[in-house]
Amino acid sequence: MDAQMKRGFLEACVLATIDRRESYGYQIVKDVPLTLGLTESTLYPLLKRLEAAQCIAVRTAEHNGRLRKYYRITEAGRLRIAEFVAERSEVLAIYDYVEAATGRGSMAQSLSAEATPDAAHAHPASSVQDGATAKETQPTPQNAASALATRQNGSSSRPSADQSPFSPRPANASSI
Repeated sequence: MDAQMKRGFLEACVLATIDRRESYGYQIVKDVPLTLGLTESTLYPLLKRLEAAQCIAVRTAEHNGRLRKYYRITEAGRLRIAEFVAERSEVLAIYDYVEAATGRGSMAQSLSAEATPDAAHAHPASSVQDGATAKETQPTPQNAASALATRQNGSSSRPSADQSPFSPRPANASSI
């Protein structure tokens, strides 16, 4: 994944984690799912950027004889989360278009399967339905736009904004 894109996604994940409760760096790393690749070395520069953008506020308190920085979200941070979530349908439309235009990805495969129900059991060159060859029933950007409209109207093969395919990192997992 492009570093700039990943940075934006991780920023949203950190803000969402802090939105639940005030937290400190090590705890944030533990709370974000391991599969997202957040490490302490990526977290602290990200926290500095979020603080500079006034998306988070920082306080220092003593814990077990040491000073610890605690981070909490601000209204600007909540607004940034709302903007990130609002962009979801735009991002999915882009992915759907690219998948359909190139014949790659899960959307293209599901569109192809919808267009040719027996496609999973037939050789692509020998699949003919209503006079159309398998090549003629390949997904198109128009199919992707239609599928996106269907998805936005309630039937979706991807998780909704409030669902997540990720689960929190186990308490005994170390950062990599």
